[in-house]
Amino acid sequence: MKHETLPRSAVRSVVYSQWAYWCSLAAAALSVIYLPPGSIRTAVILTPILPALLCVSVAYWLYHACDEYLRFRLLRCVAITAVTVTFGTLGYFFLELLGFPHLSMLWSIYLAGVFLIC
Repeated sequence: MKHETLPRSAVRSVVYSQWAYWCSLAAAALSVIYLPPGSIRTAVILTPILPALLCVSVAYWLYHACDEYLRFRLLRCVAITAVTVTFGTLGYFFLELLGFPHLSMLWSIYLAGVFLIC
């Protein structure tokens, strides 16, 4: 039985784009602490946008390289995640109006972890 693996170029492109994104995100987070307010700090804080665009383009490239079954399954997982995050954040918005404590928007990002379950 032949076992298929991912092409090395696909794995490398995902790993390198994620590495660039997380390094630039760490630099942006540290710049808030160590750099004085100004245009340089603003530029460093905005740098994670470029690697994020690289991650999106790599994901788009891999999506088009997949077969129809995997595309359907990915789209289904994305739709489930979008609906879950939307209803979760909207539902808690109304609960906050009723007196529940205010939560950080990071909780909606945590809620997006449903995508990993799919």
